[in-house]
Amino acid sequence: MDSFNFFTMNGRCFPHTTPLPVQLGEEMRVRFANIGMNAHPIHFHGHQFWIAAADGNTIPAYNRELRNTVLVASGMTVDIEFEANNPGIWPLHCHMPHHSSNNMTKSTGGMFTTVTYV
Repeated sequence: MDSFNFFTMNGRCFPHTTPLPVQLGEEMRVRFANIGMNAHPIHFHGHQFWIAAADGNTIPAYNRELRNTVLVASGMTVDIEFEANNPGIWPLHCHMPHHSSNNMTKSTGGMFTTVTYV
């Protein structure tokens, strides 16, 4: 396997990633940390989120951006916050097709997980 195009979330690739469990009404904060060489546009289905911090620096509430995708550059951390207000099982993944399929070896794999309401 060519590891150059092998991507993971928390050291695992889908379907072996751990879903993020949420309960309806919860306020959630998630940190993305990119220790690789590629930038990753992380996309969240079914929700909008606020960009709450970058590289450990809190962004004041009055200056936050509402998004459904955030670019996490190499060496960067980004914290997002969202309200769990849309029950279901929602994909959370890198939006580069060969990153979320491990170089197109599977239809879904690599940098892909779900946010799952429990």
